[in-house]
Amino acid sequence: MALTCIKTMAAVLLAAALAQAPARAQTGSDADLLAARDAAQRGQWKALEALRPRLTGHPLEAYPGYWLLAGTLDRADPAEIAAFLARYADSPLAESLRREWLRTLGSSASWDLFRAEYPKLLGEEVEITCYSFQERLARADPEVTAEARALFVSGREGAATCDPVFASLVAAKSVSEPEVWDRLRRLLATGAVKDAKRANALLGARVALADKAIDRANADPARFLAQEKAARASRADQELAIFAVERLARSKPEEAAERLAPLATRLGPEATRQTWGQVAWQGAMAHHPKALEWYALAGATPLTDSQVAWRARAALRAGDWKAVLAAIDALSSAEAREPAWRYWKARALHQLGPSETADNLLRSLTAHPGFYGLLAAEEVGVPIAPEWNGWKPAQADLDRVAAHAGIQRALALYRLGLAPEALREWLWAIRGYGDRDLLAAAELARQANVPDRAINTADRTLQLHDLSQRFPTPHREALEAAARQWDLDEAMLYAIIRQESRFAPEARSPMGAMGLMQVMPSTARWIARQIQVQPFRPQMLASPDLNVRMGTYYYRRVLTALGEPLLATAAYNAGPGRASRWRDERALEGAIYAETIPFGETRDYVKKVFTNAWFYRHRLTGKSISLHEMLGTVRGRSADPLGTPIATYIP
Repeated sequence: MALTCIKTMAAVLLAAALAQAPARAQTGSDADLLAARDAAQRGQWKALEALRPRLTGHPLEAYPGYWLLAGTLDRADPAEIAAFLARYADSPLAESLRREWLRTLGSSASWDLFRAEYPKLLGEEVEITCYSFQERLARADPEVTAEARALFVSGREGAATCDPVFASLVAAKSVSEPEVWDRLRRLLATGAVKDAKRANALLGARVALADKAIDRANADPARFLAQEKAARASRADQELAIFAVERLARSKPEEAAERLAPLATRLGPEATRQTWGQVAWQGAMAHHPKALEWYALAGATPLTDSQVAWRARAALRAGDWKAVLAAIDALSSAEAREPAWRYWKARALHQLGPSETADNLLRSLTAHPGFYGLLAAEEVGVPIAPEWNGWKPAQADLDRVAAHAGIQRALALYRLGLAPEALREWLWAIRGYGDRDLLAAAELARQANVPDRAINTADRTLQLHDLSQRFPTPHREALEAAARQWDLDEAMLYAIIRQESRFAPEARSPMGAMGLMQVMPSTARWIARQIQVQPFRPQMLASPDLNVRMGTYYYRRVLTALGEPLLATAAYNAGPGRASRWRDERALEGAIYAETIPFGETRDYVKKVFTNAWFYRHRLTGKSISLHEMLGTVRGRSADPLGTPIATYIP
C-alpha cells in the first residue's frame, strides 16, 4: 500500500513466492542445494565445490556450477565456462553467466575471447555494448564509428565503459563540440548528472563546466540562479543556467518560469524555447494552470514524447480538445499507436464534430478489452460480455508443458523458496509459448500454489483465453465478510488485491508492505488500535483474514474521507494527500483524472485496478457496469468532507 509507493509489482511477487514456499527441503538433495546456495552467498567456494557432485541428476544440478563460476569469474578456467555455456545453453543461467563473463573479459581487454562470445548474447546492455565498441576500435573495425556515434548523439545514458569510446570519437572529430554540448544538455535535462559529468569531461578544460558548479545548481537551483551574474554569457554559464532552471521547475515550476523569462536574451532563442519545453513539462505534471502557456513559449522546438504527452494531458484537464488533438498528432508514430492516445484522439475528434476516423479508432480498441478498450466499447455501444468458461488445457497439454525442463526447474525453485531464480526460469521457459501452452503453464502454476505466475501467464494469451484464471476468486469468505462489515464493493476489493499481491498471502514489498492487501506495518499498527486487534505483531499480516480486515478498514477510511472510489484507489497507492491534491479546481471526468495522475506508477495502478474491478463485478454478479460510471466524476478542489487535513486522521 503505497503511502510509501510500492516501486515495482515484480518485486512484490518475487517476495510473495519466496514467502509462500512450503517446507524448504523435502529430500537430501534439496537440502544439499540449499546448502550450496548458502555457501555461494557466503563466498565459501570450496564448500560449494564439495556439494556439486551430490546434486548430479537433480533438476537443479546446474545451479551450484553456475553459482561457483559466477562467483569466481576473475580466475575461472575459460574452458570450464565454455563447457557450462554449451551444456546448459537452453537456460537463463547460460545467458546470465555469459553477460558476467563478457563484463569480465571486457574489463581485462581479453578481446579474442570477448569477440567469440559476444555474438551469442541476447538483447542489449549498454555497458557490454561499449565493451564491444572498444574491442572493435582495437581492431580498427571501419563500421564501429557510425554505431558508437549513434549512441552518443542519441543522448541516452551510457556507462563508464563508453567513456574511452566517446573520447576516441571526439579525438577523431567524429563528434563535434556542439554535439558534445547537446548530449550534455540532454543528460542534465533528464537528471542524469553522473553521465552528464562524463560528457562534460570530453570538452576542453577551457570551456567545460565546473563539476562543483553542476553540483551547486543541482542541490539548490534557486540559490544558484540568484547568485548568477547576468553579464556572464559563456556556453558553460548558459548550460548551467538552463540546468538550474530545469532543476527548479521540478519542484517550483512557476518560480522557474519567472527565472527563465529574464534569461532569454542571454540564452538565445533556441535554448530558451528548449528550456520552456522543460518548464512546461514539469508544470503540466504539477497541474499548473499556466502549463499550456509555457508550452506555447516553447514554439516549434522539438519535444520528447514525454513532454508532448503531458502537453496533451494538460489540455485534457483544461478541456481544450483542439490542443489535445494537436499534441497527440505531434507524438512519434510509435507513441501515438499506444491505446491511451488512440482513445483520447478519438475523444478529441468527436468533441470537434462527428468523425468516422474517431469511430474506427474506438472500434479498433474494443478488440483488446483493457482500460481503454472498455471505455471505447461504451463510446461506440459495443457490448463486451466476458466468457468465464474459457479454454481449459487437456491432460495432454498439461503433461507436455510439465515435461519442459525449464518449467520443472521453476516449480522446483518455487518449492524451495528460491523465488528470484524461479521467476527467471519461468519467464525463460514460457517465452515463445502459444496460447495453449501458456494456459497449460498457468494451470500448472495454480496447482503449485504460485498464483502470480498463474495470473500473469494466463494474461499473455492472444486468442484462446481463460478469464477465470486471470481473475481468480480465492479467500472468498474473508472478502465477502469484509465487504459486508465495511459496506464496500467486493469487486473493488478483489481488484485491489489482484494488483497489490496477486493473492499471495505472505507477499512483501521492498518497502515492507505485507500480505494480500499490502499493508505497511506502521499503518497496520494504527489500524490495529482502531479495530481492537491487540496485541498486534507485523507477522500477523500474513494471515489472509486479518490482512483483508485491516486493508479493507483502511480503504473504507480513505473512501469516507475522499468520497469517491477513484480518489480512494489512487490514495491506496500514493497516499490520500496526493490523491486529493491531484484534483482540479473544477470537476473532472474520472477518466481524465486517471489519465493525468503525475506518478506513472499510480496512473498505471489506478487504470489496472478499475479494469480488474470491471471484470470482477461481472464475475461476481453476472452483470456488466459502465466503466465510465465506475470512474465517476471527481469533484473540484474544495474543503475535505471532514473539514480537517487528511493527514490528521489517516496515516
